[in-house]
Amino acid sequence: MVSENLKKILDNSVNNNRLSHCYLFSSSSSIDIDESLIYFINKINKSEINSLDEQNLPANVMFFSDDLSKAKILSVMENSTLASFVQDTYKIIILKEIDKASNASLNALLKSIEEPSDDTIFLLTTKNLSAVLQTILSRSVVINLKPPSSLEIESELLTKGFEKEQAWFYSHILTDISQAEKYISNNSHDLVLSLLEAINNSFKERYFLYVFLTRFSKKDKKDTMIFIVLCLKFIFSWIWSQFSFKNPLMKKVASKLKTAKIDFFALFTGLDEFINCLDSNENNFLQTERMLTKVMGAYE
Repeated sequence: MVSENLKKILDNSVNNNRLSHCYLFSSSSSIDIDESLIYFINKINKSEINSLDEQNLPANVMFFSDDLSKAKILSVMENSTLASFVQDTYKIIILKEIDKASNASLNALLKSIEEPSDDTIFLLTTKNLSAVLQTILSRSVVINLKPPSSLEIESELLTKGFEKEQAWFYSHILTDISQAEKYISNNSHDLVLSLLEAINNSFKERYFLYVFLTRFSKKDKKDTMIFIVLCLKFIFSWIWSQFSFKNPLMKKVASKLKTAKIDFFALFTGLDEFINCLDSNENNFLQTERMLTKVMGAYE
């Protein structure tokens, strides 16, 4: 979902003909920043692109996500001085995760930002605003992309045809509607019910949950395991919630959590560590096994 904050800032800039030459999109790792970039491009160029696939982008949109070397930046500088290839449109230069570029690359970029052609706009992104050079920040309009609320996500899921109970549940585990396409499939609801049953049985014998989770520990099941871990975080948070459940199994699990002998701090630490290490190069099986060990160890 596109941040309402972005829509407001961009609409105001377009309506008042006050577009900047450089925007810095700041977001958390859970937000699909590409949606916002696409919205921005389509809004100012009145275009209808639907992805940032470099093979299908129009000639006036340049996208760099991996190589932000000094040589690449210098190439960008040369292109930024040229007029747009498409009449009456802006040339858009996208540089993702600008905080990871070297100082030499960023110093080369500064000149481009300061002296672009009139129809060139730079779109920079970061998931770590504090790591961006002050000289870049001072020359950019910073747009903080705020995640949608659970109610907004639930409403969007309902419009996509999800049942009320499913939309409510998923809205509490997803931080962006784009995650639905990645993690939710036709059998996800059945998977949630099976997970709830495993948790319910784990109150008597913890290894019911362990056996269930190990079915998804292989590399080709990584997205399913991520979905399950997000579900676990939400379900175990019911110990502090005031939800009124209609689903009998959800109601049963929520009730038993109140008296369960579980070290919830240790449990959530294990789940959070798994989520936080997803972008690392560590072996997925080892990550999963460490998480399972900590979850089982949290049962007293």
